[in-house]
Amino acid sequence: MIYYIGYYIDNEYIHQMKTVVSSISKMNYISSLLENEDSVTLISRSYSIINKIMYSREKKIGDSSYLINFKSYWSFGRITQNLNRLYVNKQLESFCLKNIKSTDVVVIYHSTDDLKLIELLKQKIGCKIVLEVEEIYADVTNDKDLKLRELKAFENCDGFIISVEELYQALKIKKPYIVINGTYKPESLREVSFDDTKIHCIYAGTFDQTKGGALAAVKAAEFLPKEYHVHILGFGTEKQVENIKNEINKVQNKVNCILTYDGLKSGDEYIEFLQKCHIGLCTQIPDAKYVQTSFPSKILVYLANGLRVLSVYIPAIANSKVGNLLYYYNDQNPQVIAQAIRNIDISKPYNSRNELITIDNLAKNEIKELIRNVKK
Repeated sequence: MIYYIGYYIDNEYIHQMKTVVSSISKMNYISSLLENEDSVTLISRSYSIINKIMYSREKKIGDSSYLINFKSYWSFGRITQNLNRLYVNKQLESFCLKNIKSTDVVVIYHSTDDLKLIELLKQKIGCKIVLEVEEIYADVTNDKDLKLRELKAFENCDGFIISVEELYQALKIKKPYIVINGTYKPESLREVSFDDTKIHCIYAGTFDQTKGGALAAVKAAEFLPKEYHVHILGFGTEKQVENIKNEINKVQNKVNCILTYDGLKSGDEYIEFLQKCHIGLCTQIPDAKYVQTSFPSKILVYLANGLRVLSVYIPAIANSKVGNLLYYYNDQNPQVIAQAIRNIDISKPYNSRNELITIDNLAKNEIKELIRNVKK
């Protein structure tokens, strides 16, 4: 049996329970790869973020995959959300002790909540642990104590699914690993469009100011001509959403192009919106330490939907399995970003989906080999 732990929720409760939106598609993809090796049970850490009790449930979500959610209570602020998080953590620990065997493999989507859980799984159960690492959180927060605790957790793991090769080198741990940048499975083509002659660009992702991608996309819009429409979609705290809306309002009075805030979308609505666009923007700040060892999930979401992708040049991205499919700029400057957008010729033939199919087949074999190596 393979267990897969993370902040996962299906579309039914996407706006009602705590999750990390960018992780859902990656977890769906990894789960589909793992199903080729064994049955998979996804164990969700998600909890209620609205004024409603969420009850425990088990649901079949794939041919041989299941989802388990734990009970959480109504939430109306930070304190109650933290209490819910602790309550779900206790239920998760209890579930693991009762159900997981030493012969099982547990895949964990890395978060700071899992540091104690990894120790519990190793000391109390002795199962094999594969850690899926998108980034080292201490590098984002510059927290030395967290860095020590993360490294200790990494040492307790038996294998890794890593987002970029550079991240594995930063771990300085010799364990079996594979590199999966994100979801390589292409989305089916939808016959949708905005029914206009505009070139539609989209930034879809976090509004976190420390990453800076949303703000950079907004500011670049100021230097685009009337032929362009820039869409800003994403998520963040109430304050972060308010800030990005304010920035959009400021720039809207100056732009020749169209600049719109389009909220948070998920599921089919999100896919169809993406496929109406031509260019996906990955405009995060390049000099933050964590970007050298992380891979923005939005890049593969864009590629899976047939978009051309513009990214700031970062070796971890350029050297990835899809690095040759991207367009790049070198200076985190609104005018430079705008010029790079204008340099993309959308009339030229382009098919990112075919490239992803080849990489997807490779990933299936790699994850099968990883699980077998970890079990030895």
